[in-house]
Amino acid sequence: MATVKVTESAAPVHVDQKPKFTSVHDSRGRTIQLRKLDPLQKSRIVMAVGGELAANQVYMGGFALLAASVVFIDDVGFGLPQTIKQIDSMLAELGQEGMEAIENHLMAEYKAAEEKAQAEAAAAALSAEQAAAKN
Repeated sequence: MATVKVTESAAPVHVDQKPKFTSVHDSRGRTIQLRKLDPLQKSRIVMAVGGELAANQVYMGGFALLAASVVFIDDVGFGLPQTIKQIDSMLAELGQEGMEAIENHLMAEYKAAEEKAQAEAAAAALSAEQAAAKN
């Protein structure tokens, strides 16, 4: 009879800390907490909406992915939508006020990233000028 020895791997297991959410406030006074969707979550949203809607960039970027990023509205938790009806339900729950708050937050993030990139490019150009002046 053969002897089988089972050992556990000594490799460390990576465990993420508590997920970090971004909070935004809408004009109705609600606190909306957003998650950053990872590639797997994005692919599941594509599968949930189906091929035809997934090809519609305006719908995906402006509605479906925004709705899927909502984790909490006030103290009510929401999972990742699995169907188009769940996405529609989230959009209805957010309403105009919630969508505007999320869109404004994303625009502010985009502008901050753009300004940071411009500042870094200006610093690199200045550094290159200073290096050229030394030679």
